[in-house]
Amino acid sequence: MYVLAIDGGGTKTSAVICDELGNVYAKVVTTRSNPTAMGIQYFKSTIHDILQNLRQQNPQVFATIDSCFAGMAGVKELQAEEVVESIVRQYVPNTAHVIVDNDALIALYSGTLGQAGIVQIAGTGAITMGYDREQHFHRVGGWGYLFDDEGSGYDLGIQGLKAIFQSYDGRGAPTALTDVVLRYFSVKNVPQLIECIYGEEHPRTVIAPLSKYVFDVAEKGDLIAIQIIEDACKKHYTAIKACYSQMTWEKGDVPVVLVGGVFNNEAYFLPKLQQFAQVDEIPLQFMAPVLQPIGGAVIAAFKHINAQLGLDFAKTFFKNYEQE
Repeated sequence: MYVLAIDGGGTKTSAVICDELGNVYAKVVTTRSNPTAMGIQYFKSTIHDILQNLRQQNPQVFATIDSCFAGMAGVKELQAEEVVESIVRQYVPNTAHVIVDNDALIALYSGTLGQAGIVQIAGTGAITMGYDREQHFHRVGGWGYLFDDEGSGYDLGIQGLKAIFQSYDGRGAPTALTDVVLRYFSVKNVPQLIECIYGEEHPRTVIAPLSKYVFDVAEKGDLIAIQIIEDACKKHYTAIKACYSQMTWEKGDVPVVLVGGVFNNEAYFLPKLQQFAQVDEIPLQFMAPVLQPIGGAVIAAFKHINAQLGLDFAKTFFKNYEQE
């Protein structure tokens, strides 16, 4: 039994063909595929290229795919599910199940391996989603970079830039972020940053990578950067708590999977988030993912056809996917 899984994000897209034991038969990692951050024709072309590449790698297995699950950022906002499904159906067998959904579900499954829970995503953007056993879901946040995406890489970058400009004006305390970001953009003074930021590229593409430097200078003790990260942690907890309170859960701890580049620095978040939950006496169990989100997409594809995964699926898939 074979499935096709796609993890489409704002930074990169991964796709894989896999069996229920965790063996990988084809793999593609390519550019972003978020329709809210790219033209629809370029989006369509990206999906076509991915599927053609997978089919060329292993045409025999591709021709027997039983299920496809595409977890993709932005498809709900633009109602692009039908676009993706129509493209996928041009390639897979007529009998194959094709499901297109938000990338939050596969991010959750990358930690819970198919179980219910809450996922907090903080990459370029940020969103919180809860899924119960029947996959009923509740969404909090993620309403776009202009006024939301709190705690995301983009938001951290914005807060870092605010601190730099406020420090330059004398409205805020000095921060090591200034020198680091000036070096990053290869400019000599703060006013020159404006031309770098308000350029031809999408603001998220320019600003989100700056989040890395917030963590870098925080590790060296910069108080402004530390405060930015602490504020981001509070934003995440507020969203998670709101999501939890709007859903009905069974007894026991509710897993909360922290996914995305921001949480690569999990030491800043896991203990603090767990502390917040303990103070509020909310049974949340925060965790890092076991697999990359593409592994969650594979699990979702098998769940939709009620297929049982091998006991060592996660271990085998992790090993095979990383080696491919």
